[in-house]
Amino acid sequence: MIDLFRYATKNKIGLLYLETLKKRGKLERFGLESEYQRECEKHDEHLLTARRVSKLFNAHNIDYAIFKSTMPYPAVPNDVDVIHFGSDKEFKKTVEIMLNAGYERIEDVSSPVEFEVHDARHSHHIGSHTKDVYDIDFYRKVAANYIPYLNKGKLAKYTAETNVLGEGVKILQPEADLIAIIAHSLVEQLCTLFVYYATIYYLAEMGSNGVSNLLRLAGDHNVTVATRAHCSVVAALHQSAHGFTPGVLEQILTKLGGSEKKEVRNLFKRDFKMPHRYNWPTVIRALLERIRDGEFRAGALRLAMSLLNPKFLRYIIWQLAWRHRRETY
Repeated sequence: MIDLFRYATKNKIGLLYLETLKKRGKLERFGLESEYQRECEKHDEHLLTARRVSKLFNAHNIDYAIFKSTMPYPAVPNDVDVIHFGSDKEFKKTVEIMLNAGYERIEDVSSPVEFEVHDARHSHHIGSHTKDVYDIDFYRKVAANYIPYLNKGKLAKYTAETNVLGEGVKILQPEADLIAIIAHSLVEQLCTLFVYYATIYYLAEMGSNGVSNLLRLAGDHNVTVATRAHCSVVAALHQSAHGFTPGVLEQILTKLGGSEKKEVRNLFKRDFKMPHRYNWPTVIRALLERIRDGEFRAGALRLAMSLLNPKFLRYIIWQLAWRHRRETY
C-alpha cells in the first residue's frame, strides 16, 4: 500500500487515494494516518491561498478567474492558477497590488505571460523549480512555456462563482476548466491520474448543454486534437479499470472523429503505466492546429525572436531536455 501511495502521489492523487482508504477503514492498518493528515493540511492551505488572493482581487474589482485549481474531487494541485481578464496595464497594476499586500515575487521565474508570487503568510518561497500550496501563477495569457494554449478572450464568458471558506471565488465553468486542464496536459506532454479523475468527475456532473459547450470550446480554441487524444486515453483507462466506457466519453469521441488509436496503443505498450506520455506526432498535430489562433501565432513569434538570445536559447534547450526526462509535473 505504501508503494501505491507513492504511485498516487506521483500522479497527484495522493489525497483521493487516502480518502478512499479512510472510507474503507484501512488508513490505520497501512500506517498512513500521518500522511493523510499532511495531505488534508496541504488541501486546506491550498484553499486558503485561493481564498486570500480572491478576497484581495474582489476588494479591488479585478477581473479574474481561478482555474485548474479547484477540483471536483479531493485534490492538492501544485499551486493556484489565476487568469487575469483585463488589459496589460491593469495586469501590471494588479501585480503591484499583490506585492503591496505582502505577496513575494518568485525571483527565479521570468516570463512575458505570467507572474509568479508566493503567499508568505507562513514562510518564504522554498526554492527554484519547487511548487507549493502557497504559490500563485498569475497569468496575463493562458500559456505554458511562453506559448498560449487557450485564447483568454474566448474564456471570459465561461466564468462562475463558488464559495471557498466563506469568500466568493471566481472560477471557470466546469466545461471551460476541463478544456484548460486538457490543453495544458498536452502542452506538458503528460497525462496524470489527476487529469484523468478531473475528467471523469467533471463529465459525470455535466448535462447535455455542458458537453455541447465542451465541444464548442474545443473547436473555438483549436484544441480538438488535444481533446480527442486526451479523451481516448481516459476512455481506455476507464474501460480497463471498470469494464466499460462512459457514454459521455463515447459521445465526445464520436463527435471528434473516434478514438486516437496511436495513443491507446502506446498506453497498452506501457501496461497502462501512468502518467501517460503523449506521442510526439500527437503533440505536433495539436500545436499545428493551434496555429489558427492569433494569440498562439503572436506567442510563437515572440518565442522565436527570443531564441536569438543565446542565454534564452540555452534555457529553452534545457527545458525541452528536462521535460522529456521527467515522469510527472
